[in-house]
Amino acid sequence: MPSNPPVRLSGPLGWAIAGVAAAALFGAGVLTARALFDDDAEAPPAAGAPVATRPPVQGAPAGTARPGVPVSSAPGRGGEDVAAPKGGYGGPYGCLAPLPVDALGTSLVDLAAAGVTPRVPRSGFELTSLYLSAVADCTPDGAPTGSPRPSLSTSWRHTATGLDVYITQTASSEPAAPVLRPDSATFSALGYLFTVYVNAYPVMPMDTGTTTYPAKPDPRAAEVLREVISQVAPGFDQQCFWVAADGDWASLADYGIGDPRPAVPGNFKLAEVHITTFRAPQPPCDTSTRPTEGLGLYAQWNAPGGDSLGISVTGLPAGTTVDYPGYLDQFGANWTARGLQFSIWYGSKDGRGNADLIRSIARALDPSFTDACFIQQRTLSEADLAKLGLRAPVPPAGYTIVTKNLTVSDIAPGCPRPKDFFASYALFWTLEKGADVIDISVYAAPDSPKPGAFSGWISESNISWMTADGTSFNVSGYSKGVSPAISRDDLVAVAKSLDPSLDISKLEEQPGGGVVPPRPAPGGPEKVN
Repeated sequence: MPSNPPVRLSGPLGWAIAGVAAAALFGAGVLTARALFDDDAEAPPAAGAPVATRPPVQGAPAGTARPGVPVSSAPGRGGEDVAAPKGGYGGPYGCLAPLPVDALGTSLVDLAAAGVTPRVPRSGFELTSLYLSAVADCTPDGAPTGSPRPSLSTSWRHTATGLDVYITQTASSEPAAPVLRPDSATFSALGYLFTVYVNAYPVMPMDTGTTTYPAKPDPRAAEVLREVISQVAPGFDQQCFWVAADGDWASLADYGIGDPRPAVPGNFKLAEVHITTFRAPQPPCDTSTRPTEGLGLYAQWNAPGGDSLGISVTGLPAGTTVDYPGYLDQFGANWTARGLQFSIWYGSKDGRGNADLIRSIARALDPSFTDACFIQQRTLSEADLAKLGLRAPVPPAGYTIVTKNLTVSDIAPGCPRPKDFFASYALFWTLEKGADVIDISVYAAPDSPKPGAFSGWISESNISWMTADGTSFNVSGYSKGVSPAISRDDLVAVAKSLDPSLDISKLEEQPGGGVVPPRPAPGGPEKVN
């Protein structure tokens, strides 16, 4: 069968959700072991030699490249959008798809009809639950498309230790970089992509506090993990795992990640850093397929006065594509490149951002960085507002404008524009008269679909409305003086200056304050003298 396309993520939050993996679903245990493992079903190969820290080399003459997985001619569908492992790596990155109708009989589950040959531990483990499913690629609307790939998830209890084990096998014809973590493993073998997770903490019922729970993971979990792998895929060479390990700044270069520290201002002090990389197996293991999922960098710096700066880099599943552009403004940036998801965030005590600093750190992190076709935030002038048919507020008597922030988020002309992307405008003003304060926000996306109807609310301290063309307005006030209330007439005057067509009589009265549109963090308010 043909291999499935790589994972495709799209939409405004595509980059943000790229590295999110769902937890595995397991049945309630009502299906019996006999229904799962019928006597007539093909059994997996017999287990090999006892588990060792470094098992002997299998099936490769000295001096030749040795694949990390045994070669299998079993048919299957490939790809990374596979059934979910309990440990959080390896999927799923697809949509649930229909199983064959004859996979479920009146008294048994027919795994052969579902296209699954169970590869499970046969000695020293008790079956506790199972979950049979099929996954496929997703359309932009979240519907399955293409050929389904059967997936079997089972949970087990290791009889000698009492530790719980979770195994997912999903039909796959494509090799995946085998990765070993302290409590889990992902690898390809026998026509399947496997994920195995061992819960290093025993599962205990909640009680009145008399049970003593372990403070540390069970050290036998690693041995149980190796034992499971040896039974599930006896021919798999466990020397050929890439091993997830703590890394340092220098280790990031192997993955095309630069050292950002030279771009960090000297007054910022490193507060926290976590780096996870992969230690490659030794020759003659095949290392042509490098792991990406689970690669990670997180670091944060703080400066005197309360300023903070953070970065993260996350490896996406192999084959993932993200068709939504990156984003950059004064407070951060997000983008993907070479299978990596980059994020930078910046916060200052005075509320001002620093786009130049963001760009400098981005270039240090990612040598290929360019924001030419990113979604970017640009500051507007009040002359720009007139061209858009928008207005600045007219302060009531005694009020002055103390801050304003007028921005548009858009993509530069000549750059690809994703479907359903529209330039958006966010306008903020703050007016003050002594202790009285009026906050104003306006949101508009002129090219986006129109609601076609007016709606709005009014209360003693707030006026909020949306016009038929989708522009939303919010005017709210409060006082820092003895009385928290301010003049409702002043609020109405400001609202009418923003939208002269506003009919106050059409606003729904909301004594509790009405519905206020969420206000994003201002993009560096401009103080007005």
